[in-house]
Amino acid sequence: MNEKYSWTENETDDIWYHGKFSSVDECIKDAISCGKKPGEKIVIGLCEDYVPQLSVDALLDQVSEDAYEEVGDIAEGWPELEVRKGYKYADKLQEKIDKAFNEWLLETKQEPSFYHILPLADLAIIPDTQQWE
Repeated sequence: MNEKYSWTENETDDIWYHGKFSSVDECIKDAISCGKKPGEKIVIGLCEDYVPQLSVDALLDQVSEDAYEEVGDIAEGWPELEVRKGYKYADKLQEKIDKAFNEWLLETKQEPSFYHILPLADLAIIPDTQQWE
């Protein structure tokens, strides 16, 4: 597993500014390089990538509503719905939309650079710096 970690000074921080690190030890080393002293506490969290998603159901709902508004009752039931299942073949369309959207994000250099942070259970205490040199 390729987990990433981050750290901050306060448990209540909404934004963690210190970036991503490959280990808890790297977070502690960075905190020391930022002036944290032995005995001071920091919060370390696990970074969870934000994965944007487009809803094919919302898209098909919009297309259906637009068609109905444009041409009236004749568009009723389009795109085709399956009872208690939703839009017919929506799963296939979702795969194609996800692929196209992610390709577009890459091509336009708009992949999310932000992420969720799940704070780990305990506060980390900066150890004696001699063991980190």
